[in-house]
Order: sequence, then C-alpha cells, then structure tokens
Amino acid sequence: MLASLLLVVSALGTLWLANLSSSNEGSNGDGASVTEGVEIEGSIVFGRDGALWSLSGSSITQITSSSRDAEPAWSRDGTWLYFIRQRSEVGGRLNAAGGVTPYRLSVPTLMRVGARGGEAEVVLDGLLRGENPALNFSSFMFDPALGVNGEVALATDYRGTSQLGGDVIIRILQPDGRLLTPELPDEAPFGHQDPAWSVDGSGLYYVQNGQDEGVSASRIIYYDIRTDRVVRFGARGHIEPAVSPDGRWIAATRIDKQGSDVVILSAATGEVVLEVTRTGRSWSPAWSPDGDSLIFLAAGGSAATLQQITMSAPPSGVPTIIASVQLLRDLVDAGVRPTWGPLSSGMQGGATP
Repeated sequence: MLASLLLVVSALGTLWLANLSSSNEGSNGDGASVTEGVEIEGSIVFGRDGALWSLSGSSITQITSSSRDAEPAWSRDGTWLYFIRQRSEVGGRLNAAGGVTPYRLSVPTLMRVGARGGEAEVVLDGLLRGENPALNFSSFMFDPALGVNGEVALATDYRGTSQLGGDVIIRILQPDGRLLTPELPDEAPFGHQDPAWSVDGSGLYYVQNGQDEGVSASRIIYYDIRTDRVVRFGARGHIEPAVSPDGRWIAATRIDKQGSDVVILSAATGEVVLEVTRTGRSWSPAWSPDGDSLIFLAAGGSAATLQQITMSAPPSGVPTIIASVQLLRDLVDAGVRPTWGPLSSGMQGGATP
C-alpha cells in the first residue's frame, strides 16, 4: 500500500491529487446529459459514479453496472473495451500469536466487454493466493493499453497467481496468457505507470516515476522493443502520454507547482508544441480516432468535466486549436481517464452485471 501511495504522490503532486478525488457530486444516477449540438463519431467512454458510460453520436449508454470500474481502454480495432474492476475479498496476515488476522482486500481484475455489449469477461485476476488460502492477498494492476496484436501493457506488480514482482512496473500480457517483464529502468519504490503503444506497436511509451527534493521527477520514457533500448522523452513532469493516430504527436499531462495542464509534444523531439490548457486544472488526454480532436478532463468542483478541442495540423506545421466544447452538461468521475474508440456506432446492449 505504501509503495502505491508513494507512486501516486510522486507522479501527480499534492495539488493535482486533490483535484482527482472521485465524487458523486452533481449526479442523479441517470447518466450525464449531452451538450446541445454535440455529435461524436466513434465512442467516448468515461466514468460516472464508478460505472462506465459511452458517448456516441449524441446519445449516452451505460456499459457497466458495477460501482468500481475504471481505466477503460479500447482494442485497436474497436471490438473490445478493456477496463479494471475492483472487487472485495477477504485476505489474511500472520499475527504474533501464530494465527491469521483477516482483513478486507480490494482486488483489481482486468476485464473486457464486447463493443456490442453482453457479459464482461475476466482477462487477468489480481488475486494472489498463498499456500494457506486464509493468507490470500492482492496485486496492484492499472493503466491497461492495447497493442496492435492484442497484447496488453499494464502497470502491475503481478507476476503469477502466487507471486509479487516488487515495484509496480510495466509488464506485457500476451494473447496466450504469458506475462512478459521487460527490463526497464525503475526508481524504487516509485515504479511505472501510463503505458501507451506506438502506432505500429514497435515501441512503448511509459512514465518512470521519481521524486526530487519533494517535487515530481516523473518523466516519459520510450522503450524501443525491436532494439531493446530506452530513451528519455521530453522534460520531467510529464505523465499520461497519448500517441496521435498518425504518430506525430504525444498528448500528455504536465505537472508543476501550479497544478496540471494538457500539452502536446512533438514525437520527434519531445518538445512542447502546444499548450492545450493553462489553468493548472486539466488532465487525462485522449485522441479521437481521426486525430483531429483531443478529449481531456478539467476540474469541476470535486469531480470533473469532459472537454473536447478540435485542431488543425498542416502537414509541415504544428497543431492549433480551432474549437472547444464541454461535451456533457454534468460531471464525470475525475479519476477515470476517458478513451475514444473507433466505432461507427457506440456501445450497445446496456449494462453488464
């Protein structure tokens, strides 16, 4: 638990962490209403009251009915939506008397549901089973990112059904169930987060967390899978990389003493080419499938608003903002990063159990 807390505080900073506190404020349980004139191509998935919802066209559909779902991520072809679901279990630890003291576990599970709805299915369960069943305990598991061939990059300490891997680092779950652990630089105990695949799947961006004199030293790293090399990308203080569909740009969240803002970096140089926001109260960018728009979250009380900007980017120039809109009138979960899938029509079939 301590390692996880240090990781989050190091990456985000106290101010931004406060902005991310999830809340039901402003919610009536009926789903958010769409701003007049909004028409979305594909499907934007966001969190609301712990469940996942889809915005497609001008309609909203509830995808999951659990109150503990987060971190949605589309498969490359838009046929599957992956996410992390937390569930409660009972674990145990040995006490001084030689017995077992039970305690409540929150177990993360990687799930997926088809784009047309239906039952959600388990992909990877984070429950770690001890030799004595009463000594079950839990892994950390978050930030799924889908690769070209169906592999899933995760930030996790999970190595197997009875193994912890130490720090929370990037591992890659193969379609056949194997879990690979690249040898990536790690500053203990802060670990990794936010994996994001390159367009062709030959490389992986991720955040290496760290701390320097009480402030975040987290930074984006690029891992070239073909050459097994890592390269520092951009300046310190950037997290949540999101690769544009053409591979030219990396949207990210910049953390500083003023808070957090969404910026766009050149994939070639790592330099910031556009400050999308300057308020110190925005985070979690995601690209549209055509690369012409960017969505992100902005502080709205103790929850968040879902924002969209439309951009113009000449072949030899940098992106410029030409329009912006708040997509929903109501608030969404501040701690759930939205994702935009390449569907021609949104998620169908209502909520899963």
